[in-house]
Amino acid sequence: MTRAARVVIVGGGIVGAATAHQLTHVHRWSDVVLIDQGPLPYNVGSTSHAPGGVVAVSHNKLLAQMASYTSDLFSTLTDYDDAHRAFQRFGGVELARTPERFEDFVRLDAEMAGWGIPTRLLDPDEVGALLPFVDPAALAGGLFAEKSGLVRGYHAVGDLLRRAQERGLECLEKTGLDGIEVQEGQVKAVTTTNPAYRRIECDMVVIAANIWSPELTRHFGLEIPLMAFEHQYAITPALAEWEDYDPTDVDQEVTFPLVRDLDAAMYYRKHWQALGIGSYAHAPRAVASAEVGPTALRDFTPDDFAAAWELAQELVPLLRTRQPVFETAYNGMFAFSVDGMPIIGESLDVTGLWSANASWITHAGGVAKAVTEWMVEGTTEWDMRSCHLYRFQPHTTTRRYVQVVTAKNYRELYELHHPRESISEPRNVRTSALHQRHVDAEAEFTAFAGLELPNWYESNGDLLNRYGERIPRRADWAAMHWSPIQGAEHLTTRDHAGLFDLSGLSIIELAGAGACEFLDFLCTNRVDVPVGRVVYTCWLTADGGIKRDLTLARMAADRYWLFVGEGTLPMDLDWVLRHAPTGVSVRDISAAYSAVGIFGPAARSILTGASPADLANDAFGYYTGKWIDVGFSSVFAMRISYVGELGWELHIPSESSLDVWDALTDAGHGHGLRPAGLGAMDSLRLEKGYRLWGADIHTEYDVYEAGLGWTAKLDKDDFLGKAATERRKQTGLTRRLCCMTVEHHAATLLGNEPVYVDDKVIGHVTTANYGYSLDRYVAFAYLPIEHSSPGTAVEIEYTGVRYAGTVVEEPLFDPKMERMRA
Repeated sequence: MTRAARVVIVGGGIVGAATAHQLTHVHRWSDVVLIDQGPLPYNVGSTSHAPGGVVAVSHNKLLAQMASYTSDLFSTLTDYDDAHRAFQRFGGVELARTPERFEDFVRLDAEMAGWGIPTRLLDPDEVGALLPFVDPAALAGGLFAEKSGLVRGYHAVGDLLRRAQERGLECLEKTGLDGIEVQEGQVKAVTTTNPAYRRIECDMVVIAANIWSPELTRHFGLEIPLMAFEHQYAITPALAEWEDYDPTDVDQEVTFPLVRDLDAAMYYRKHWQALGIGSYAHAPRAVASAEVGPTALRDFTPDDFAAAWELAQELVPLLRTRQPVFETAYNGMFAFSVDGMPIIGESLDVTGLWSANASWITHAGGVAKAVTEWMVEGTTEWDMRSCHLYRFQPHTTTRRYVQVVTAKNYRELYELHHPRESISEPRNVRTSALHQRHVDAEAEFTAFAGLELPNWYESNGDLLNRYGERIPRRADWAAMHWSPIQGAEHLTTRDHAGLFDLSGLSIIELAGAGACEFLDFLCTNRVDVPVGRVVYTCWLTADGGIKRDLTLARMAADRYWLFVGEGTLPMDLDWVLRHAPTGVSVRDISAAYSAVGIFGPAARSILTGASPADLANDAFGYYTGKWIDVGFSSVFAMRISYVGELGWELHIPSESSLDVWDALTDAGHGHGLRPAGLGAMDSLRLEKGYRLWGADIHTEYDVYEAGLGWTAKLDKDDFLGKAATERRKQTGLTRRLCCMTVEHHAATLLGNEPVYVDDKVIGHVTTANYGYSLDRYVAFAYLPIEHSSPGTAVEIEYTGVRYAGTVVEEPLFDPKMERMRA
C-alpha cells in the first residue's frame, strides 16, 4: 500500500511525538505520519525507561531555553491513564556537596536570572526543609529550579500523539524505516517494514530516532556524531519510613522535587514508598548505533553500582542500614553527542531530510519547536549555531573521535567547567602551520575548532616587569585559564606591535560570471566594488536576524574571497552552497592558506622591514588588499584590524608560513614586536567595540539592534533579509547592544552576567573582558531602549555581588579611528 504525506517522522519517542505535536498544533499541518519500530506510546527507546527528570537549569542559554519551553509544554499535558500523572512540576533541587560547587550555583543562579528563568539559592537547612530524606550535613547548599519536574515519558508521548492525531497525524507502530527514496537530491518517499504501508510518499523526513539515528542516516551521507551510553537506574523496595504514602494514590507518587547530586554524578526521585536512584558514577559503557539492537534497555550491572550506593548512603540517611537490593534496576541507554548539544538541521545533499537528535527528555519540546520552525518557516526563534547539523569539523565525525569524546563527555557530565576552558581530550588533532614557532615561544594553547592556537605565550612573562601594575590580579575560579601575560600582550600591542596567528580564519572562494550578483544578494553591504577592495558585511536570515558577519575581498572581476571563522566554516559553507546559483563555483580553500596579523603603532615599520611593498596610506589604503612579497613569499595582505590598531592581515600559502613569520619576527627586532595570543585579541577587540559573532551578534538580533545598521544598504535592489530589515527599521528599536564599563577590579566579568536597573533584570552580558588600556572592565549587553542612553547607571552581578556600572558611548578606544588609519 502506498500512502502520501507531507512529512514522515521516524521515531516515536518524546522528540518525535513533540515534533508531531508542534507540526499539527502550532503550524497546523495535517498530513503528518509518524512511524516507530516498536509499540506506541510505550516504545523501545530511551523515552519509556527514562526516569523523567526535566532539568530547567544550564550554563548554556539555548539548553536553558529549550528546557524551559519543554517544561511549559509538559505542563499542558493531561494524564494518559488514571494510575500516574503525566508531568509533576514540583521543581528541582541541585545539590552541592562542596563549596566550589555552591560557588558555581551562585554563578548559575545569576545566569538564569539574566535569561528570565526562575531559580533561588538554598542553604543546607533550606535544602533539608524541601528534601527531608536528605542529610543537610553532607551539603554546602543547593539551587532550586522552579520549572524543573518529573515527566512519565510514555504518558507524555501518548498525550502528545493523541493531540496530534486529533489534527490529522497518523501513527504507525511496529513499523521500521527500511529506506528513503531520493530523486534529484529531493526526498520522495520512505519505505517501511510494515506490509500494510510499504511505501509512504512524502516531501520531508525527520529522523528523530536518537541512538539509532547514526546508522539510519549514514547511508545518505548524513553524519550524526553521537554515541549511546548505558546509564544505571534502580528503585528501592518500599521504605518503612515512607509507609504513610498510599501506593494507590496517584497524587502521592511524587511529593518531593527532583534531586540532582552533581558532585556524585547521581540523581534521585520518589516513586510512592520507594526511592529511585540514577547514577552516572561508573565507567562509560558505550554502545555504537549499529549495535544498539531492538531496545534501549540493558541488564543491570551491579558491580558498576557499588560506588554509587556508597555515595547514596552518604546523602540519604534512610539508606545507611540497607543493602543494595532493588525492586527494579536496569541499564538504560541515552545519547551523548560529541559536544553535548542536540543535532538539528536539514541535509545539504538531500533536500527534505532533517535531523532532530542527540536530545534528552529535558530538551525534547525545545528541539521539536526549533526543528519545526526551521522546516516550516525557514528560520527559528532561537539561534541554532550550537545545535546546527553542519557545525562539525570533519575530524569530529570520525569514528575514533566520536568514541573518545563522547566517553569523555560521559565521565565529565557533571564536572565543573569554566567558560574559558578548552576541550581536555583529544588534543593536538589539528595544528597550524606555525605550531612549532608557538611551541618554541612557550605558548599556552587552546583548541579552537580543534585547531591548537596560542592563548598567551609564557615567554612574554618579562613584559610583566613593564606592565604588571596595570593588570588586576585574579584569584581562584576567575584566574583559571587566564594569565596576566594576556594583559601584557594587550598593552605591548597598543604600545608597539603584536604578531598574531590568525589561522582560525577560513576562506570560501566564490568564482564565476554570476559571483558578484549572487554575493550582492547574499550580503547586506555592497560588494560590487573595485578589485582589491575589502568589505565588511553581514548575512541575514529571511526574517532579518544576523546569520553572521564577515569580511570579503574582491580578488578579480569574477572572484571573491570570503573570510569566516574556522569554528563556523561548515555552517557558513552550507549557507553559501544552499543559496549559490548554477554557474557560481564555491570552494573551501582554507587549507591552502594560513594567516598572521601584525597590528600596532609599529606595524608599518616592521612590515616595511620584511617587504619591499609601498605601505604608505596613499599606496595601501585602509580596507584594501593586494598581493605583496614578505620575506621569500607572496602573501595576500589586507589592511584591516580586529584589534583596533594600524595593521595588516597576511594570508599566506601554507607552505610559506614559517618563512613569513620569521621574516616579520626578524624585522620586529628593535620595534618591540611580540607574539600575542587569543586572550589579548579578545580584550583588544572589546575596547574597540568590535562584535563577536555567536555572542554579541547572531540570528536573534538584527543589524540595527547590534549597531551594524550601516552595513545594510537598503537602496540596493535586493538582498536576503532586506524586506524584514526594512520592516524592523520602520518599527524602531526596542533594545540595542550597549557598551558598559565597571571600574571595580573584583568584578571579573566573562559573559552571561545579569544586568540590573532599579533591582530589575533588564538583560545579560553578551561578552566582557578587562580593558587593560582603559583600566576598567568592558561589557556588552542588549538593553531596553529606555535604559540604553550613555550615562545610564546599571548594576552587573558577579558571584552574587552587584557592581556599579555605566552605559557609555562606544567605541571607547580610538573613537576617531586615527590609529587604524595612521
